[in-house]
Amino acid sequence: MMFRFLILLFLCMASPSFAKDRVLVFAAASQRDALVEIGKLYETTCGCSVVFSFAATSTLARQIDAGADADVFISANEAWADWLEIRGLLKTDTRTVVAGNRLVIASAAKTKDGFNILHKGRFAMADPVSVPAGIYGREALETLGIWREVRSNAVFSENVRVALASIRRGDLLAGIVYKSDLKLVPDLHSHFLFPAETHKPIHYVAGVVGQSMSGVALVSFLKGNQAQVIFQRFGFLPASATN
Repeated sequence: MMFRFLILLFLCMASPSFAKDRVLVFAAASQRDALVEIGKLYETTCGCSVVFSFAATSTLARQIDAGADADVFISANEAWADWLEIRGLLKTDTRTVVAGNRLVIASAAKTKDGFNILHKGRFAMADPVSVPAGIYGREALETLGIWREVRSNAVFSENVRVALASIRRGDLLAGIVYKSDLKLVPDLHSHFLFPAETHKPIHYVAGVVGQSMSGVALVSFLKGNQAQVIFQRFGFLPASATN
């Protein structure tokens, strides 16, 4: 009798209906705290389990391209969403902007140096080749005409949260991070808010991977009022402000 019970339990867990109870979300590291709270709220309405994998957008996109079984992808920029869409891995008609952000130079120091603090010592930023926060940062510094002057001071990290941690620990003088990151670390200060026109708009793009029906429902929830309130509480711009 026990053996039969175990066989039935295994078959239930292996069945497609059971698998649909889990929604796997690959999401940009910079949205970790907001999305964890949104995920918990969504679980109360969907009767499902929301599981997140947080990393640099570039890392997640490549994992999906390699066959990772994600239901939803949330990119910190449009380019990596485009990259997956071109490969037929992101469902075009589900793609939508769910939040926005701004870029700042942050430091534990309370001086009023503005972007000149980047000339004074080593500073953190995400990888400017593939990680969205780093790409935006380099573009902004190039627009301001100081990238060549300060890039030798830059210490590149795998994602923006790693850069944030190095500033908070005092390993580096300053860093280029998202404005929303400062909500999590009140002892850091914004030295300079990059003008929006110095870089491409910072849009968080969500889309369904493959044909996941559970993913469709979650992406729709991210645009709804309950999720948008949480995004804004964590310092993100509302989706309506990115249009």
